[in-house]
Amino acid sequence: MQLQSHPASAEARSDSPVADAPFFIVGCGRSGTTLLRVILLGHSRLNISPETHFIRGLVDDFPLRSTLLPEQVAAVVDVMVAHPRWRAMGMPADLFRDSAMALRQPLMADVLNLVYQHHAREAGKVRSGDKTPDYVRYIPQLLEIYPDAKFIHLIRDGHDVAMSYATVGWGQAYQGERFEWSQAVRSGLTYRRAPFADRILEVRYEDMVRDLEGSVRRICAFLGETFEPEMLDWHSRIELLFPGEDPNLHRKLYQPLMADAVSTWRRKLSAVECFIMEASLRRDLQAMNYDMRYSAPVWRPFLAAAGLVMHQLAPLLDRAIPALKRRKLLPRPLYI
Repeated sequence: MQLQSHPASAEARSDSPVADAPFFIVGCGRSGTTLLRVILLGHSRLNISPETHFIRGLVDDFPLRSTLLPEQVAAVVDVMVAHPRWRAMGMPADLFRDSAMALRQPLMADVLNLVYQHHAREAGKVRSGDKTPDYVRYIPQLLEIYPDAKFIHLIRDGHDVAMSYATVGWGQAYQGERFEWSQAVRSGLTYRRAPFADRILEVRYEDMVRDLEGSVRRICAFLGETFEPEMLDWHSRIELLFPGEDPNLHRKLYQPLMADAVSTWRRKLSAVECFIMEASLRRDLQAMNYDMRYSAPVWRPFLAAAGLVMHQLAPLLDRAIPALKRRKLLPRPLYI
């Protein structure tokens, strides 16, 4: 299916069936964002593109709410099509470039919407979404581009996220404030006090596991959409998910959603691993009201001291743990 290539203006944007601002699924990776994407793809109206990521390369260098000059449009296109995720968008680069350069007085939203609209039309849907977890740190900028955007912030227990990150080699809990889960949590806490707080719906992964239908109904209500029971039959749609992604990262999607997916850390973490993890993440775990094994007041000075030690050791561990993995000297992932 081809996009119309005739010139469009800012005034004509409302004529498109997907001209409304997209919604965004954000948070930290390994928190269930892919599961939520495949669930929402079951809605008759909702499309969610593959992870884009390229918006991060635009927000600091281009106007977000004022008209783009032709040379700026060309530069925006260059950034987007050069990104490794571009191929997953399924839109020919030449078509995108021609369509973008044909826009009259475009805003950043008009250029981005060419991609979202193309992907939605190919899917036969009328409303666009984007599941790029680390956009949680860019919500203020995204709201400059799309003042009417809505955000679903998916949150999962940091213990379980840290274990999953260690398993796939994305990071370790000892990194503390550098750890992506901590960055996502702290962004979310900041947004709770922001003027746009009502644009963000916080959803706990644990609530989805325990009451999937209730959680999905809540999300639909937030988006202003009618709940459709077919959304819960996500296993039939898994094959739609992985253009440009490694399906091995999401093997659990092929399994039923079981209660034992919650608090797996209680079964798998050794006492030492749990202590180091909680020393590194304790402030954020406490801020999000997640249980801790070492929550008693007597442990606080020890956790604080261990957290400082791990902070000092982090640069060394950043080098040592990957080296040990390459030499296959770790019998299993080191959950710290």
